[in-house]
Amino acid sequence: MNQLKTILLMLLLAVCRYSASAQNDPKLTEIWDPEPAIVHPGVGDKAPSDAIVLFDGKNLDEWTDQKGMPPGWTIKNGILTVKPGSGSIITKKNFADCQLHIEWRTPAIVKGEGQERGNSGVIMQSRYELQILDSYKNRTYSNGQAGSVYKQHVPLVNASLKHGEWQRYDIIYTAPRFNLDSSLKTPAYITVLHNGVLVQNHVAIKGTVAHVGQPKYTKHNFAQPLLLQEHEFPVSFRNIWIREINVQKLFNGRDKTGWYTFLDTLGKNNDIHNNFIVENGAVHVMGKYFGYMSTLKSYSNYYLKVVFKWGTKQYFPRQTGKRDAGILYHFGLMEKDTVWPKSIEFQIQEQDCGDFWCVKHTNVDSPNKWEVAWDQKHIFRTENFEKPRGEWNTLEIICNGNQIEHYVNGHLVNWGTGSVTEGRILLQSEGAEIFYKSVELTPL
Repeated sequence: MNQLKTILLMLLLAVCRYSASAQNDPKLTEIWDPEPAIVHPGVGDKAPSDAIVLFDGKNLDEWTDQKGMPPGWTIKNGILTVKPGSGSIITKKNFADCQLHIEWRTPAIVKGEGQERGNSGVIMQSRYELQILDSYKNRTYSNGQAGSVYKQHVPLVNASLKHGEWQRYDIIYTAPRFNLDSSLKTPAYITVLHNGVLVQNHVAIKGTVAHVGQPKYTKHNFAQPLLLQEHEFPVSFRNIWIREINVQKLFNGRDKTGWYTFLDTLGKNNDIHNNFIVENGAVHVMGKYFGYMSTLKSYSNYYLKVVFKWGTKQYFPRQTGKRDAGILYHFGLMEKDTVWPKSIEFQIQEQDCGDFWCVKHTNVDSPNKWEVAWDQKHIFRTENFEKPRGEWNTLEIICNGNQIEHYVNGHLVNWGTGSVTEGRILLQSEGAEIFYKSVELTPL
């Protein structure tokens, strides 16, 4: 017995010495993975290497008016100027969390006072306004001057330059998150530097801009266009760029890094027939063989955007009829590869884009019409918003805990609460040629 006690005491002392040694080991607190991506900062007027340039002085290719038509604003000598009466302009692309740089100038010739002097606005997601105004020696209500979140947050200081001089905003913006019942999960947040001076420090936006009454939130799609406001004054702009924040490009446009393939008869990573090819920045799924490309990693609580278009070829047993494919998600790491694995499917089928399929007895509770087919629950999307064959479609999936939403080209078409909440993401091959040019995920 004494010998046993001695052994136990020696083991305890060894553990204590190891623990003390570990506390003094700096390597235990070093994080090496993931390694941050390299971004080359812009020099002078040049945007960072990963930025999307929205206006470089040449054209308005990234913009439309609010009716989807070419903007009526003018470009002269590399400067974009509001044409009074022509309406506001919006980006063609949608954005959520982002960093935005924009330079602006109010007219050198002063006319009017208060809100009637160089009025415009940068409106995040077409709803939440950062005020532009000539606030140089121009008193107005404090939550309506330059640098204010209009009618909500007074800027910390007035950093305005003289009218006619170029000014800049550098904005860090976090989009709001909503629950399935349309209630607010988290508000939007904004940080603003005006001419390099902090004027808004991670303030919570209270809701959509309101000139009269209190602001409030109304649920909207996660990603929305940026809007520049036409407010009857010839305000000018230049050097506009934006960086998306937190967006993980699951498909890098070059190869299948981060993915593996599975085919029904050939198994894992044995794509001898080149059913999945990366070409021209897209995944070309031939579709002749049943199977999928799967992410290696598992994901939960995210916004997923996938852009696809149909090819022309169809194969046995679906040589005719609707082209068929799908995005399968919440495929657990412990689940086996098979056709088809336990998961939830965003149906990509002509005229049925956005349906739920509850694969291998998963479940989604939804108020929308449903049936049982192929021994699986099938929930019909509410309306068809798929574009004609050959055109690119944008699909969006929001997984917020067990709450799920399906969007097709910006329209909410299906929703419910699911029985599984995390897992891998699959791009399906099921008898039809299909192309994917973007697979992007933003954690919620």
